[in-house]
Amino acid sequence: MKDWKQILLNIYTPEIGSVWAVHNGIWNNLFASNKYSNDYHPAVVGKINEDKISCKIIPGTTKEYLKGTGVFKVRFNTYNPDYQITHFLINLWMTISNKELFKMKRGWDGVEMLNETQIKGLKMQIKFYWGIDV
Repeated sequence: MKDWKQILLNIYTPEIGSVWAVHNGIWNNLFASNKYSNDYHPAVVGKINEDKISCKIIPGTTKEYLKGTGVFKVRFNTYNPDYQITHFLINLWMTISNKELFKMKRGWDGVEMLNETQIKGLKMQIKFYWGIDV
Protein backbone atom coordinates (compact mmCIF):
# COMPACT_ATOMS: atom_id res chain seq x y z
CA MET A 1 0.00 0.00 0.00
CA LYS A 2 1.14 3.53 -0.76
CA ASP A 3 2.25 5.84 1.96
CA TRP A 4 -0.84 7.72 3.28
CA LYS A 5 0.99 11.04 3.05
CA GLN A 6 1.69 10.47 -0.65
CA ILE A 7 -1.97 9.59 -1.27
CA LEU A 8 -3.05 12.87 0.33
CA LEU A 9 -0.51 14.82 -1.72
CA ASN A 10 -1.80 13.17 -4.90
CA ILE A 11 -5.36 14.39 -4.28
CA TYR A 12 -4.54 17.78 -2.73
CA THR A 13 -5.11 20.86 -4.87
CA PRO A 14 -3.48 24.14 -3.86
CA GLU A 15 -5.78 27.06 -3.17
CA ILE A 16 -5.91 30.22 -5.26
CA GLY A 17 -4.06 32.80 -3.21
CA SER A 18 -1.67 30.35 -1.56
CA VAL A 19 1.87 31.74 -1.36
CA TRP A 20 5.02 29.73 -2.15
CA ALA A 21 8.77 30.32 -2.12
CA VAL A 22 9.85 29.53 -5.68
CA HIS A 23 13.38 29.30 -7.04
CA ASN A 24 14.22 31.38 -10.10
CA GLY A 25 15.38 28.36 -12.07
CA ILE A 26 11.82 27.28 -12.93
CA TRP A 27 11.00 30.35 -15.01
CA ASN A 28 11.33 29.70 -18.71
CA ASN A 29 11.35 33.37 -19.75
CA LEU A 30 13.57 36.36 -18.99
CA PHE A 31 12.02 37.02 -15.57
CA ALA A 32 14.75 36.89 -12.93
CA SER A 33 17.42 36.38 -15.59
CA ASN A 34 19.67 38.63 -13.54
CA LYS A 35 19.42 36.30 -10.55
CA TYR A 36 20.99 32.96 -9.76
CA SER A 37 18.69 30.04 -10.49
CA ASN A 38 18.68 28.99 -6.84
CA ASP A 39 17.58 32.42 -5.54
CA TYR A 40 14.02 32.47 -4.25
CA HIS A 41 11.12 34.85 -4.60
CA PRO A 42 7.45 34.69 -3.64
CA ALA A 43 4.87 33.26 -6.03
CA VAL A 44 1.11 33.02 -5.65
CA VAL A 45 -1.31 30.48 -7.13
CA GLY A 46 -3.58 32.36 -9.52
CA LYS A 47 -5.55 29.57 -11.19
CA ILE A 48 -6.25 25.87 -10.76
CA ASN A 49 -6.26 24.16 -14.15
CA GLU A 50 -9.18 21.98 -15.22
CA ASP A 51 -7.06 18.84 -14.90
CA LYS A 52 -6.79 19.55 -11.12
CA ILE A 53 -3.21 18.24 -11.22
CA SER A 54 -1.62 21.53 -12.25
CA CYS A 55 -2.02 25.21 -11.53
CA LYS A 56 -0.76 28.57 -12.70
CA ILE A 57 1.64 30.43 -10.43
CA ILE A 58 2.43 34.14 -10.62
CA PRO A 59 5.92 35.39 -9.77
CA GLY A 60 6.35 38.16 -7.26
CA THR A 61 9.02 40.83 -7.12
CA THR A 62 9.77 43.87 -5.00
CA LYS A 63 10.51 45.91 -8.11
CA GLU A 64 7.80 47.66 -10.07
CA TYR A 65 8.68 46.42 -13.55
CA LEU A 66 5.24 46.98 -15.05
CA LYS A 67 2.21 49.10 -14.36
CA GLY A 68 -1.45 48.49 -15.07
CA THR A 69 -3.69 45.45 -15.00
CA GLY A 70 -0.85 42.97 -15.56
CA VAL A 71 0.39 43.53 -12.01
CA PHE A 72 -1.22 42.73 -8.68
CA LYS A 73 0.29 44.74 -5.81
CA VAL A 74 0.01 43.47 -2.27
CA ARG A 75 1.61 44.18 1.09
CA PHE A 76 1.89 40.88 2.99
CA ASN A 77 2.16 42.65 6.33
CA THR A 78 -0.92 44.87 6.24
CA TYR A 79 -0.20 46.23 9.74
CA ASN A 80 3.19 47.72 8.88
CA PRO A 81 3.04 50.59 6.35
CA ASP A 82 6.83 50.39 5.91
CA TYR A 83 6.70 46.75 4.81
CA GLN A 84 7.62 46.41 1.14
CA ILE A 85 4.97 45.89 -1.52
CA THR A 86 5.17 42.73 -3.61
CA HIS A 87 4.29 43.06 -7.29
CA PHE A 88 2.87 39.83 -8.70
CA LEU A 89 3.40 39.84 -12.47
CA ILE A 90 0.20 38.27 -13.81
CA ASN A 91 1.41 38.36 -17.41
CA LEU A 92 4.24 35.98 -16.48
CA TRP A 93 2.15 33.27 -14.85
CA MET A 94 3.18 29.77 -15.76
CA THR A 95 1.79 26.27 -15.43
CA ILE A 96 3.35 23.99 -12.85
CA SER A 97 2.26 20.54 -11.72
CA ASN A 98 0.98 20.23 -8.18
CA LYS A 99 3.66 17.61 -7.61
CA GLU A 100 6.42 20.12 -8.48
CA LEU A 101 4.77 22.88 -6.46
CA PHE A 102 4.64 20.70 -3.36
CA LYS A 103 8.42 20.24 -3.54
CA MET A 104 8.70 23.95 -2.80
CA LYS A 105 8.32 25.67 0.53
CA ARG A 106 4.90 27.09 1.35
CA GLY A 107 4.77 30.69 2.53
CA TRP A 108 6.80 33.88 2.35
CA ASP A 109 7.72 36.06 5.34
CA GLY A 110 5.37 34.03 7.51
CA VAL A 111 2.37 34.37 5.14
CA GLU A 112 1.03 31.15 3.61
CA MET A 113 -2.20 32.54 2.19
CA LEU A 114 -3.44 35.91 1.02
CA ASN A 115 -6.36 37.19 3.07
CA GLU A 116 -9.90 37.31 1.62
CA THR A 117 -9.64 40.93 0.49
CA GLN A 118 -6.30 40.26 -1.20
CA ILE A 119 -7.63 37.13 -2.95
CA LYS A 120 -10.62 39.10 -4.22
CA GLY A 121 -8.24 41.77 -5.59
CA LEU A 122 -6.02 39.13 -7.20
CA LYS A 123 -9.00 37.51 -8.93
CA MET A 124 -10.17 40.92 -10.16
CA GLN A 125 -6.73 41.70 -11.63
CA ILE A 126 -6.67 38.29 -13.35
CA LYS A 127 -10.13 39.01 -14.78
CA PHE A 128 -8.93 42.42 -16.06
CA TYR A 129 -5.76 41.00 -17.59
CA TRP A 130 -6.71 37.53 -18.89
CA GLY A 131 -10.48 38.06 -19.20
CA ILE A 132 -11.28 34.92 -17.22
CA ASP A 133 -12.88 34.10 -13.89
CA VAL A 134 -10.76 31.91 -11.64
